[in-house]
Amino acid sequence: MKSTIAALPLLLLVPVGSLHSQGNVYLVLGSDTAIWEGMDVGRYHCTYALSLFTDPARNAARVMDPAFRQPLRDSYGTPVKLTWWMMAGNIFRHATNTNVPNPNTMTMYLMQKYEGEGLRTWGDEFTLHYHTFVWTDYNRDGVYYWNQALSFAESSEDFDVTLAQMLLEEGQFPVSFRSGWHAMDNGWQQRLDTFLPYSLHNDWPARHTDLTEPLDNIYDWSRAPGSFVPFHPSPTDYQVPGDCRGWNVRSAYMSSADSAFMDRIFAQAAAGTDQVVCLWAHLPETDFLDNIRRVDASAHKVAPKFPGVNFRYCTAVEAMQRWRTTDDTTRPHVTLEEIPEGATVRWAVTSDEPLFQPAPFVAAKDKYGEYQVLPCRTVGGQSWETTISLPRADLAKVGVAATDTAGNLMITLLPYLADDIFIDNVDPGYEERAGTWFTSSNAAWGTSSRYATLGAADSAVAVWSVPITTSGLYNVHLQVPSLSAAAQLAEVRVIDGAQTMSSTSFSSGIPGGRWVYIGTPYMSSGSVCSVVLTAYGNVQPGTQLAADAVRISPLVRDQWLVVPETYDAGEMIVEEESVRTFPIRNEGIQPVVVTAVSSTAGTITPQTLLPVTVPPMGETAVTLAIQRSFVGPLTDTLIIASDDPRHPEARSVVRGNVQEYFALVDDRDSLSYAESGAWYFSVAQAFGPSSRYAYPAPGVSATFSARLRKEGMYEIREIVPTTVNASVRARYVLLVSGARVDSAFIDQNVGSGNWVGVLQRQIPPDVDVRIELTDAMSPIVAGKVLRADAVRFQWVGPGLNATQTGPGNLPTEFALGQNYPNPFNPSTRIAYQIPVGSEVNLTVFDLLGRPVATLVDGRKSPGHYQIGFDAGSLASGVYLYRLTAGSFAQTRKMMVIK
Repeated sequence: MKSTIAALPLLLLVPVGSLHSQGNVYLVLGSDTAIWEGMDVGRYHCTYALSLFTDPARNAARVMDPAFRQPLRDSYGTPVKLTWWMMAGNIFRHATNTNVPNPNTMTMYLMQKYEGEGLRTWGDEFTLHYHTFVWTDYNRDGVYYWNQALSFAESSEDFDVTLAQMLLEEGQFPVSFRSGWHAMDNGWQQRLDTFLPYSLHNDWPARHTDLTEPLDNIYDWSRAPGSFVPFHPSPTDYQVPGDCRGWNVRSAYMSSADSAFMDRIFAQAAAGTDQVVCLWAHLPETDFLDNIRRVDASAHKVAPKFPGVNFRYCTAVEAMQRWRTTDDTTRPHVTLEEIPEGATVRWAVTSDEPLFQPAPFVAAKDKYGEYQVLPCRTVGGQSWETTISLPRADLAKVGVAATDTAGNLMITLLPYLADDIFIDNVDPGYEERAGTWFTSSNAAWGTSSRYATLGAADSAVAVWSVPITTSGLYNVHLQVPSLSAAAQLAEVRVIDGAQTMSSTSFSSGIPGGRWVYIGTPYMSSGSVCSVVLTAYGNVQPGTQLAADAVRISPLVRDQWLVVPETYDAGEMIVEEESVRTFPIRNEGIQPVVVTAVSSTAGTITPQTLLPVTVPPMGETAVTLAIQRSFVGPLTDTLIIASDDPRHPEARSVVRGNVQEYFALVDDRDSLSYAESGAWYFSVAQAFGPSSRYAYPAPGVSATFSARLRKEGMYEIREIVPTTVNASVRARYVLLVSGARVDSAFIDQNVGSGNWVGVLQRQIPPDVDVRIELTDAMSPIVAGKVLRADAVRFQWVGPGLNATQTGPGNLPTEFALGQNYPNPFNPSTRIAYQIPVGSEVNLTVFDLLGRPVATLVDGRKSPGHYQIGFDAGSLASGVYLYRLTAGSFAQTRKMMVIK
């Protein structure tokens, strides 16, 4: 039975410190858990490596090991419990992973799949960690990042979708919460107070700003309470106590919890005030387990000094319930029932006790894979109804999450369609009926796959089977890993009993590393769906057939046009037509006809003859021409009209950066890039999908060739992958029409991963231009390699040459050149020219428009000029420099790298 105190109003629950002379210390240890391998805030679509959770030698498995947990005990002899704040949303939502069911909640899925038993054994808490990433270009330099949002409002839609997916896909919902980077604003605090009782991200006394993209770690807790005593924040000032219904708790990084830290905590408890101490770290950190041990050692070292104070390891919710002196740990009973309205439906929610939330959190998923939060209105004391009706025939699942006033969570799910079924090669539904099979760690799904090598007289057959509980259409997909010697001829059949329901033949191998569509058969309830993969060796002996996973999904759509939410057109040349290929997918079982393509700003025109048909469960491409008459970031919205009734006008935001004329040569350009000596392929990349490296030796060189169409001053830049083992003295030689005209020596580790200025020279048009790259280390440094990735010939002006100052060489127009070198550390030079005597000002600004240096301020005669700039006193980052002369004004960017 529930305790009497649980039914009292929220604010009447008082801390135990007021009830007896000495208090307790409640230690909440946990992890802000993301996957870092594959995360790149400069990339819209990231692909994540999963080994943090799948590898038994890494921290997710190690932290669940009894040998680690058992020795770490509190004053009551209870092993340490952990709270798992799992990251989801935005940068994960747009991941390209096909090896998890739902990319947005992959950390939750993986932890439950591989360490679910440990979570249950130790009584750990499983909840949400959310960063307010938004794909933005706040400084408008044409470069987008997953920046920290300037306000929660920019992330609110994604936050709601993430909560809905957490509920409907993972069967979880947050009761305790930590924001990413301790970020908070009043709008977010108000949103949290509608559904979430406990937040543990007060980072007093810290305050941090970031003005250089990518923006991160922006927070302010300088005015928050500094004690480890929970408080109700104010809805109009989240830092200070107020009248929000939820609680906030101070947190600290685990490594800061040394003996002195613990001494202060225990002393406060000894004085009669219970302490709720949130200590966090990150699961991927190599010292994560060591930090937990240090916290335990510090607590045990200090505890004997305060014999009347006990410390207890708690999850976040448990700690708050103990601090609030409630013994209510019973979940509310919550019902979710339909309210039919013809072909649509709403839902009624009831609870057997008061809730923390003003209304329960209700979310729906439809067969199109779309999620929405359903607002509720109160119809009784503990009864609510959703205010939105949805077509019943489209529904896949509806769920409600309700938390009572003590923080006990109840989740109720109402399925309309079966969940997607995934059958892996290690699951009971998988069998091999022919061939000799072996296990491989080369997996497209899970941790392993199977493969068979085909002999001339062999065949290989693998089968995935599952009983069907609900009649209907099902999309069937197969996923296998890529193989270097894959069988080219294979067949996949979907069988119901002895009847083949659909089949697909492959003549060029099964594409690896992605879900491959097989068919959409109708399956009856009570039948067994079998997916049969077959290959014969008589025409392809020595090849291999891989078997991994099958997905059987009831989310079948008639027509479903899919276009990229954001399309990166890359760099383009001003006033020149750039051609791009734009992908369009159809995830429905009926064809979609694209009838028109246009753009809101008019910079994009289709070159493909329309209409075009996108085949069922297939893809096509539309060729686009993009052109603009001025330099700078480009943003346009592409509108794709079709006969898809749900997406009659699909939209895609097209972004790019229009530059002055340039020519680019990559290591993949077979006509413009050449090598001599022994070079090797590298998956490390800075530009394009690959790069090259060579061990320094006589005769080892790489050549980047171009034929430049425009006369003028060019800055020649190189880029290699981020590295510490590259040549410290790489020689770049510029040849024009076969004649050597200049050279430079570059430490390839300095500024690696970014474009680095090498040379700046005047180059005539329509001549052969080459950069020859060799190594000039003397002596050769062991472990250092010469790297080649890409070279850029960037036009920076009509020709600015400080040596040409005679009357016959006076400029005919104003111009400001690109600084050289760029990026630089700490000095660079800036060239400019003026055709008539003028009052000239040349000033350097930071990205907020604040002047940091004035280089020229006075009258100048006609001519070409160069001036040096020393940025030794400035921080690394992007700066602007602006030339004004009479009515002329021009601004360029420079980058300081230290």
